[in-house]
Amino acid sequence: MNIFLDNRSAANCCGCSACVQKCPKQCLTMSQDKDGFLFPTLVSDDCIDCGLCAKVCPMEKIVNTSEEQKFYGAYNLNSQDIINSSSGGIYPAFAKWIIAQEGVVYGASLDSNHKLFHIGVTTAKEVMKTLGSKYFQSDIKDTYKECKANLDGGKIVLFTGTPCQIHGLKCYLGKDYENLYTADVICHGVPSEKMFNAYVSFLEKKHKAKLIDINFRDKNRNGWSITLRYTMEYPNGKRKDFYLISKLSEYFVAFLGGSIARESCYVCPFASLDRAGDITMGDFWGYQKMRPDIKHEEGLSLLLSNSKKGEYILDVLRKNGVILIEVDEKCVQASENKNLYCSTSRPAFRDIVYDELENKGFEFIAEKYYRHTHTLRNKLKNYLPSKMVKLFQK
Repeated sequence: MNIFLDNRSAANCCGCSACVQKCPKQCLTMSQDKDGFLFPTLVSDDCIDCGLCAKVCPMEKIVNTSEEQKFYGAYNLNSQDIINSSSGGIYPAFAKWIIAQEGVVYGASLDSNHKLFHIGVTTAKEVMKTLGSKYFQSDIKDTYKECKANLDGGKIVLFTGTPCQIHGLKCYLGKDYENLYTADVICHGVPSEKMFNAYVSFLEKKHKAKLIDINFRDKNRNGWSITLRYTMEYPNGKRKDFYLISKLSEYFVAFLGGSIARESCYVCPFASLDRAGDITMGDFWGYQKMRPDIKHEEGLSLLLSNSKKGEYILDVLRKNGVILIEVDEKCVQASENKNLYCSTSRPAFRDIVYDELENKGFEFIAEKYYRHTHTLRNKLKNYLPSKMVKLFQK
């Protein structure tokens, strides 16, 4: 029996694993529920009810940004960093600086089996594994423990993730470390690994080939946009790249519509300007409404400085080829980043979509819920050259 786990509901757990890593008796492990989301489960009778699992739960602790926040539009002058990143290339600029200080960078990495988990990297080449957005939940594994060991050993550390993952790390550590820097992302909510794997299987069945690579935010074809690129390998060894704008990808339609997120994402306590990270990063969608003077179509990041460490990070970025353009909060409010102010809305059919996935498969839910955007207009947008695509973006 564990009182903490017995009193938890799906909406009260973000899956960060802080409780599992903190348990002194190793009584807990992270296991997938029927929908593929990770939750702590009791695997030993050695529980002593010490309460540490409850103490480090980030859902139990309020985040309060006490420092004066500043808001920026930001982009990297390194064109390759821009191409390899989802928006303005801010993360690789600071990550490579951390590496240059012989530090460690933690971020989400998608492996060849399409498993997403956090890793620690110590070379600029390895940083590449953690670049770009991935639209399902990363398994933290034991990286909180590893991070603490590096911090205690005097290493400078950058830890990146969703706000709940960053707050989970800080709750696990229990104190501030001068050598720790954190960056959270503006999060729309996280689908499960099970849902993503179902989409992969759907694509493989459709093409009668094996999916060997996927990039949720490819820029090579349509520039800064939401364009999915995936690579299939056929039985004869030939490979082919496919590109889908978000409205033609059933997975993206589901994700952006909010119908496949974790239950805690719909009541997220971190969807506000009170941020867990020293800095917050995201796409600065819609900045032109308030700042038409800013011209950077290759990708512009919305960057928030939330602490004194955040201000230090900005100084490092300025010295390492990042352009920062300060904006006011009205500009941020007018942008398309509602998850800075509120959680993603929960559609009514969220009650049944995972059960339908289990019982009837991805093709069924795709046809039922996620193909209303497969219009002729969107199909033309998908196949026209990127310069012509802009004509359809109004």
